[in-house]
Amino acid sequence: MSERRVIVIGSGPAGAMAAHKLLSLGIPVLMMESGQALPSGLLLRVLDRNLVRRMPEAERLQLCSEDGNPNGALWIRHLSPGGLSNQWTGAVPRFAAEDFVEGERLHERYRWPIRYSDLQPYYEESERLIGVSGAAGDVPNLPAGVITYERRLPPDWRPVASRAAANGQGLTSLPLADGPPTMLVRRGTAFNSFSLVVVPLLKSPHFQFLSGAHALALEASQNDGRVDAVIYHDRNDGQEKRLTASAIVVACGPLNSTKLLFDSSSAAFPDGLGNSGGLLGQYLHDHVRDWWACDLDRPISLLSSAAYLTRKPFASSAPLIATSWTIGVADTTDRIRSRAGLKSKSVGVQVFGTVVPGERNFVLRSSTRKDPFGRPELDVRMTFSDDDVQNVLDARETLLDLFRSSGYSPAVRRAETVLTPGESVHFGGTIRMHESRTYGVTDAWNRLYDAPNVLVCDASCFTTGSEKNPTLTAMAIAARAVDRLAHDLKQDTTLTAGASR
Repeated sequence: MSERRVIVIGSGPAGAMAAHKLLSLGIPVLMMESGQALPSGLLLRVLDRNLVRRMPEAERLQLCSEDGNPNGALWIRHLSPGGLSNQWTGAVPRFAAEDFVEGERLHERYRWPIRYSDLQPYYEESERLIGVSGAAGDVPNLPAGVITYERRLPPDWRPVASRAAANGQGLTSLPLADGPPTMLVRRGTAFNSFSLVVVPLLKSPHFQFLSGAHALALEASQNDGRVDAVIYHDRNDGQEKRLTASAIVVACGPLNSTKLLFDSSSAAFPDGLGNSGGLLGQYLHDHVRDWWACDLDRPISLLSSAAYLTRKPFASSAPLIATSWTIGVADTTDRIRSRAGLKSKSVGVQVFGTVVPGERNFVLRSSTRKDPFGRPELDVRMTFSDDDVQNVLDARETLLDLFRSSGYSPAVRRAETVLTPGESVHFGGTIRMHESRTYGVTDAWNRLYDAPNVLVCDASCFTTGSEKNPTLTAMAIAARAVDRLAHDLKQDTTLTAGASR
């Protein structure tokens, strides 16, 4: 392979997008994936109705915090090609333009170094690649995406959508990486980043895929701060090995990516690669998740494809405080009945609420526990504040008011507020991007300030969290970052950090 080869660590959606983009631009890629077993499962869909859906189990690690907090975070992961896209529901809403700037109202530390306009072409590229099902056209606080399979709300939901619009919110079909209306596949999700993005790359002579290659550390040069190699454990033969590359894209999930940089300590970076400013692992954020069943006084069409109620208007909301509502069915019986286009007096509601990144939530290296390779485990210190929880509880009344104004008499029947960080599988922010290294570990092009030939392209790079699902934005950020990387490698430009967008 060419000396311009880039190593991509992780085959989840962000890593897969990075590899796809690099190859399209003529850059050779070696992808490392810790897992060995190929994705499994079964999905049968007929006429846009899921008849059978069987997903593989993810690994759920209950983390014990070393600060005495008895309620540790949950680390959900899947060491398999495709990563957590093996269990992904496929929600792909774009961030709104305001999501990148509203944090400035609090402090410059919450200012993203990129804007919506910087990501727009890469959103489009990602959406075309994955094939999005949803409604065409903008709604308040949710920009329109590139829709491959159009879906619309049932007619009796449209008056509710009109009332939402009057409140400055959008009610629309949830954008999903959900595939065609009829399909039979031996995987548990319609979109899997390995099956649908990585497998086609295997035809290229400039792409190499290593399964069972668990990255242990990035090896930094003692001279110029560049990273020369990846040290990894080969699960196939149990040996420790070394791979060299001109640049490395880290996209193995927020916690795994953070751990990898902590484990990449050296004489030059004693506290971990990228941690010269003490920010590695800081600004951790997640979603508080609230699920509840809502009873109505008269039937409404069951939603075989979920609806999405967007956040309240930015202008009337506190900075970085928001919720989104995903509306579907309340139980298994209604899920079956939805396949026949029937109605029900109940709906199921999932709410995601934001958490403002602050000093109380962070990740550090454990002082007592080791992983199977003898390196420190992560100590995840995160709790949801009373305000975080109240935000999602208040969201119940918002939706109830929307139904009331649409002529229904709603009531909460059953509720399950999840107060365990990690349950939403939306961790982010621990290797955040910022124009200033005072507040960021990477720059606007996702390059480590400490080692500019290392790019971090999963949700750990997010400057702040939005109420929206993070995957599509992570894919768009990855595509943008490696677009610039490919240009610099072709021009033999010395990779530097700190360049503006």
